[in-house]
This record gives sequence, structure tokens and C-alpha cells, in this order.
Amino acid sequence: MQAFDAPFAYTPAATSSLAPLQPPTAQPQGAGAARLRVVGEARKRGAVQVRALGSRDLQWLPALADLLIDSVHHGASLGFLAPLSRYQAMDYWHSVYARLGSHHHLWIACEGDGHGPLQGAVQLALPQPSNAHHRGEVQRLMVHSQERGRGIASQLMATLECSALRQGRRLLVLEAPADSQAEAVYTHLGWQRAGAIPEHSVCAEGRLHSAALLYKTL
Repeated sequence: MQAFDAPFAYTPAATSSLAPLQPPTAQPQGAGAARLRVVGEARKRGAVQVRALGSRDLQWLPALADLLIDSVHHGASLGFLAPLSRYQAMDYWHSVYARLGSHHHLWIACEGDGHGPLQGAVQLALPQPSNAHHRGEVQRLMVHSQERGRGIASQLMATLECSALRQGRRLLVLEAPADSQAEAVYTHLGWQRAGAIPEHSVCAEGRLHSAALLYKTL
């Protein structure tokens, strides 16, 4: 899970820009309120918006494909190896859209009013077994390579965490390359490492790397 930033030349209609969107309006207590403040500050700046996408928001598919390609080609460990073809990227996002609903959520980050260049994305999967209704899994946090350092990952995760809390999911888990930039970002956001699996998968450069298993209690 990696990726961070850069305004591409894809827009929903013209397939040329990547950007973040806005979060939900709920107001959890305590830590949840702090997360909403992060989102609120971003909204005041007017630079980045975080919004949820549904299965009918197909206009974002070309920009999402470009974001995935950019992330993989800049070393992100997202289940793909470089070079990643546009066909593979589009096929992946079509599979994500097919899962969107009450148990799978997708947020994107964009500039301006939520219709500008796409800059990042993140997903939340909610396990359905009755003994797992308290937890959720964060999947494929991505920020365009040219937009890193703007706090976009923090805004996406703040929105995701608010949504998870509203749905009664107080434990979040994820997997990231061990000792990577991605793990450092999650650690900065309050995540803790539960352990690591050596030689877990092949990275974008073709090398075997360990996977860190991370969690966060909301």
C-alpha cells in the first residue's frame, strides 16, 4: 500500500487529471472529532476535497487507472508489477466498482470543488462474517507521485476512519511493505505494527520484500 500525489491531466469528463475529494459530514466524539478537524481544515483551504465514489461514477475510471499506473511505476506495492498496462489498470478498477456498496467503499481526493484533477484514492473493505463486524481493512492507499507532501494521505485516511467509526468498525487493519515509505506514513498516522512476514511478496522492482501487518484502534 503506497502512493502519494500529483495533479495529472485527467478530469472526469476529459480523462486527464487526478485529485482528492471531501469526507462525510458525521461528527464522532474524541479521536473521531479530531479526524473531522483534519478534513475540515483541508476544506477551508479549498485545495483538496475528498469524496466517496459509487458504482455509477464511471467518469473517474480513466483517472483512477492513471493513478494506479503512476503509483506502481513509482514503486508502490499494490499487487501489481511494473510496467503496468492500461488494460490491467482499467480491469482492476472495473472489479473494484463491481464490489462497491455497503461492504466496500472507495474515496478519491481531488482539487477544487471535487471535480478537479484526481490526486489520490483509498478503499475500505468491511468483513461480513458475524464475528468480524467490529473491524475493517484498509486497501490500496494511493497518492499521485507529484502530490506527495501535501497531506493528501492524511485527509483520505481521516475520511475513511470517520466512515469506519460511523459503521461501528473500531479496529482497522492493513498490510504494507515492511520498513517502507508506506509503513512510515501509516506509523505517522498512528498505526502500530503487529508483526511482519518475511519474503511475503514481490515488489514493483521485482525483489522479494517482507510485509508489515499494521492495525489501528479508533
